[in-house]
Amino acid sequence: MNLPLVIVLGGLTILTFWGFLAPRSQWRMLTGWSHRESTGGEPGAVIVGIHRLVAGIALVGLAVGGLSMVGGLFDPTAHAGVRVITDPVRVIWGSPDPSVVNRVFVPVNTAPAGLVREPTLRFQAVSAKHRSPGYLFSLADYARPHASRTDGYLGADPTIGLSALDTADIVVQVRADSRCTPQQVLVVESGTTIVIAVYYGRPAGEPLDTKALAAPCNPKAADDKASSVLIPIALGAAVAQRAVLTLEGTPISQADPT
Repeated sequence: MNLPLVIVLGGLTILTFWGFLAPRSQWRMLTGWSHRESTGGEPGAVIVGIHRLVAGIALVGLAVGGLSMVGGLFDPTAHAGVRVITDPVRVIWGSPDPSVVNRVFVPVNTAPAGLVREPTLRFQAVSAKHRSPGYLFSLADYARPHASRTDGYLGADPTIGLSALDTADIVVQVRADSRCTPQQVLVVESGTTIVIAVYYGRPAGEPLDTKALAAPCNPKAADDKASSVLIPIALGAAVAQRAVLTLEGTPISQADPT
């Protein structure tokens, strides 16, 4: 609380309220002492009316200001600082921080059966030759649940000494049910467009009861039950000026590096 401000506003309120209720009394106390007679030069009815009007308007202003200040004192959000996100990864990809699916694979060109297509949120072009954008190469690898050699996980490990980003032309972001894993990626390229879809499934061999078997991957999983991943994809050519689209032909947003 700003105590000096409260004291000043309190004093002004008292003086203004006095001037509104008894303007002649206020004049005698504050100005009348300077005259030979305390009633000498006392303002007329018109001046008193104007004085009271101005005091009334001032009272309204002080009341509004006071209520605003009191409201701010009891509003828990009024004192919470605005959190400015400065982490470049959070700025570009949002929260939670994404991890990289460090797998190489051959995309399919038709939708696979038995898997759930997850929304593709953003993309960013990659230059493997220049290892750009550099921050991608420092992100953590995605750790899949119930990992095994036969769990249906997408593709295969890259050559020793390399990462999937070293052969990629684009990364796409998917935020999906954390119980599931990426298992297939559909890519259809033309000279002007790149169509991409990502499919998830429950890990093969995962110990499931009847209830879990009836609950496939949830494409609308809540944030606390979802993971954010970046999937590196090798294309037939660089992204360049080609449009990156969903299966429905809707543009996928380009991640803004600014």
